Amino acid sequence: MFKRVLSITLAVGLAAGLMGCSGGKKAEPAATQAASTQAESAQEAAKAPETAKEAPGAEGEKKESEAPAAGNSGQAAPVKAPEGFPNKDITLVNPYEAGGTSDIPARIYADYISGIMDGAMMNVTDVTGSGGAVGAQQVMSSPGDGYTLLVAPAGYAMQYAKGSCEFTYEDFKPVSLFVTSYLGMAVNTSSGIKTYEDLVQAAKDRPGELKFGVATGGLPMFCVLAMEKQEGVDFNIVDIGGTTLKAPELLSNRIDVMIDSLAGLTSYVDSGDFTILGLYADDRFANYPDVPTFAELGYETNVMNQVFGIWAPKDTPDDVVEYLSSLFGAAAADEGVQKQLTDLTYSASYIPTAEYVTYLEKMYADFQEFAKGLN
Repeated sequence: MFKRVLSITLAVGLAAGLMGCSGGKKAEPAATQAASTQAESAQEAAKAPETAKEAPGAEGEKKESEAPAAGNSGQAAPVKAPEGFPNKDITLVNPYEAGGTSDIPARIYADYISGIMDGAMMNVTDVTGSGGAVGAQQVMSSPGDGYTLLVAPAGYAMQYAKGSCEFTYEDFKPVSLFVTSYLGMAVNTSSGIKTYEDLVQAAKDRPGELKFGVATGGLPMFCVLAMEKQEGVDFNIVDIGGTTLKAPELLSNRIDVMIDSLAGLTSYVDSGDFTILGLYADDRFANYPDVPTFAELGYETNVMNQVFGIWAPKDTPDDVVEYLSSLFGAAAADEGVQKQLTDLTYSASYIPTAEYVTYLEKMYADFQEFAKGLN
């Protein structure tokens, strides 16, 4: 039996636009779109989380010769800052919408780091456009002085593997991995679809009709393509956008199914509006013990988590990168930061610079293999 190989490590990739990035299978535009959540809403969500939810284990035992697991190495305090750095505020560029999957944890980290840097703040700026390309371009073209950083999703690796993005982590200076999110597949409860198997059957019964909401070029889109290939089904893939846009479309039954971060789905699931058909995780989530993982559903996975790292311009000095990495390590080791993240179904997943580069090397290789299966 042909095994389903699905390496899901990031949420949003790159669409057509700057730096030669474009999507794969063309998605149709949505009929309507909800307004994007403002940055203030994201900050409020980070400061006032709902019920604590322990994220599934991102930490893992690292086997010799393998890339480090996306766990938390427990950096407790930042290293000594380079002479004269920082002498002004640092901008952390999030290349997606305010209130989205990457924006919220970025603000949690930035708030903590602002409190431990001497005389400077770290501010999150949402620079959207072209599926993440605009923000990446801004950081790539910024001076390598440590004052402009990028929140980098693993989706960039997928886009590069598909030949729709020209840059890689080697065109930047990787700083650290800092957070893990978790993806889930959801339907509107009113649809009557209760299980993954139900969805597959519905797609077979109505070929090309079920609308699958995605952000063009993002990892969830490639998850859909993999599902189509392995299940022999065909969805109507609809280009909607990120977290804050897809959920209202599903709630209004303008789409039939979506894949998004668990953080973006939780409130809808808890209210009974959405049903999660499966989670991209190795173990079941404590708050939803009846929801199977995609590993249980037959998907053989390499990296199942949605991870985000920090990249700096390529010519950033090593001592500045080391200091910046240690700031994110200190934040990841803080119990308050950890609680804010787990309350929102994230996991602090710090990997320092050298290990992060090794992690990226393996991740890019894994996505190259995954992409071959979609061709």
